[in-house]
Amino acid sequence: MTRAEADEIAQLLNDRNRLVRRYTGQQVLVDADNYEYENRDGHVAACVERKRAQWYQWEIRHLSVREEWEGKGLAFAVYSRAEAAALQGGACVLQCTIRQGNKDSEKFFRRQGFTGVGAFYYQATNNNVGIWQKVLRPASRHPEKQEPG
Repeated sequence: MTRAEADEIAQLLNDRNRLVRRYTGQQVLVDADNYEYENRDGHVAACVERKRAQWYQWEIRHLSVREEWEGKGLAFAVYSRAEAAALQGGACVLQCTIRQGNKDSEKFFRRQGFTGVGAFYYQATNNNVGIWQKVLRPASRHPEKQEPG
């Protein structure tokens, strides 16, 4: 990732999300390995951050697409790479949060197999926020018998 790409990712995140803290290109660059992004016409058109939250759980954060590139498959492209990286990193569960009422995001994540599992009130933004999860490695229907320990 170049510094210019990091600056564009930060701008895209700030423009397309209702964030409490604004991103800077330098912050994005520090965590560059956590980002998936797509360039179009020489500029970042879509991005998503993925990061390990627990040994079994990864978080998908701030999936964002420039307005002029919406509906062209870029959200799916960056999300798919983020999910693949999480699986390769040993993730069993993916989680994201979505501001309640953000129907486009809810629809997208539902199509990817996520389920809303709860919600909380976030005072800093005065919003209710939904917690969404996707199980990547379902429990076995026939777990092997364990020897008494």
